[in-house]
Amino acid sequence: MIFSGKKLPPEFIQPKVIKSIVCCDLDETYIPFLDDNKKHGGVSELEAFMESSGREKGILLGWITGTNLYSAVRKADGYISRSPHFICCSLGTEFYWIKNGELIPSSTWESRIRQSGYSTDNVDYIVDVIKSKGIPLVKQPDDYQGPFKISFYYPIRHQMRKDFQWIEALAAKNSIRVVFTKCNPAAGDPAECYDVEFIPLCCGKDQAVIFLREEILLSKEAIIAFGDSANDFAMFAESGKAYLVANADRFAVEKYGSCLDKAYCHGILSVLQGEQT
Repeated sequence: MIFSGKKLPPEFIQPKVIKSIVCCDLDETYIPFLDDNKKHGGVSELEAFMESSGREKGILLGWITGTNLYSAVRKADGYISRSPHFICCSLGTEFYWIKNGELIPSSTWESRIRQSGYSTDNVDYIVDVIKSKGIPLVKQPDDYQGPFKISFYYPIRHQMRKDFQWIEALAAKNSIRVVFTKCNPAAGDPAECYDVEFIPLCCGKDQAVIFLREEILLSKEAIIAFGDSANDFAMFAESGKAYLVANADRFAVEKYGSCLDKAYCHGILSVLQGEQT
């Protein structure tokens, strides 16, 4: 995988004994979406902590994001000086370990997808049927498409609940998982829309966390998750501790009930340093 013509920056030092896994969303959590906000992102402070204390504390840190790999690498270019230990992108449908700056696809994860029965032909069929019923779906930009994820926007309308129930039943009948999430305009999404994303049954942000627990043989209590939108709630449900950063989408904060008092990586660091529990 190319990162501005070179390898990714070296990843954080691997702990000898992994005691906890820190799972971070990318856009508006680890990396501010707008360039003007990056000077307030706090990534250098978090990286300094990981370099000085991450190995000793046994922290494995990675990204679990809805954006695809190309987009994640592009957004990180020039912003991070250390790579995470892993990247699970395209809404938990692609999983890579990072070794010496190289992206190494997880063979275990790839095997899961092969066995899932996922097919883009099935998704195309589902979308054709949905559109034939007059249900509005608008294809999302390339940054939010992946080899095992096809994403659309759904403009909110009064029969939304009925539409989603019908779409979910149709997807399940065709061995496809569909994820509905309220869009976050701060991360570049249109207002008053939902994400409608079709992925393999074995995938999703929640499944990524379960996969990590099984691979590393840690309990749910050892997982700490950070996010900024309702898109992250599935990841939160499989984590021992979970936090919305201070700049989180207001809809997500209202649904979740709380957020940190610091934004972006400053919020992540405050938890890892024990300032907030």
